[in-house]
Amino acid sequence: MSLAGKTALVTGGARRVGRAIVTELARAGARVVIHHHGSAADADALAAAVGGGAAVLQADLRDRAAAARLVHDAAVAVGRVDLLVNNAAGYARTPLDAMDDDAWAAMFALNLDAPMRLMREAARAGASAIVNIVDVAAWQPWAHWSAYATSKAALLHLSRCLALELAPRTRVNCVAPGTVIFPADWDDARRARQLDKIPLGRVGSSEDVARAVRFLCEEEFLTGACIPVDGGAGLR
Repeated sequence: MSLAGKTALVTGGARRVGRAIVTELARAGARVVIHHHGSAADADALAAAVGGGAAVLQADLRDRAAAARLVHDAAVAVGRVDLLVNNAAGYARTPLDAMDDDAWAAMFALNLDAPMRLMREAARAGASAIVNIVDVAAWQPWAHWSAYATSKAALLHLSRCLALELAPRTRVNCVAPGTVIFPADWDDARRARQLDKIPLGRVGSSEDVARAVRFLCEEEFLTGACIPVDGGAGLR
């Protein structure tokens, strides 16, 4: 499917991986709606850079009403929503002995509940493709990151369920990034240890993830799939 003339809503689209996804979809000819929570300047600058009538919307996706309304607002801004990319996410270390109920609920509100509402509304609006950004943590248990990893595993399973439920009108797929950006606080030794785990010998990039998203938007005979963009790390 050509993306020329299509419209795409990308959550968390102003920075990092989201920015690369917006740029890649716009390069493919899509008109993009860039969602952000608190990155208005970055979102506005990106919209100006990609052009093509790109729009910017702000919403706190932890707010149920705001998440449910975002697809409608995007359709008002650009005419309709053909593609949805659920990229916005919370990412936090949550050791069990230090995790309270609010921290657990907040992680699931952003990483699972908001995508569910957005997918529901996108399907109602007739979107043809949904891509959810999960994580290799969806199937690789991470000690001290249980809330994050479990929320991503739940999103992966929800995606597969909805791929069945929404077919044939709406395709639902996932991209699972591995190490694409080193955390800023990692020293050289820790970075070297991580590189040793990656068969392709390098970390990925935001652009690697973005190209996988574009592929899943364009390929019309894929649904319920999850592409690991991890350099082969999951093979070990």
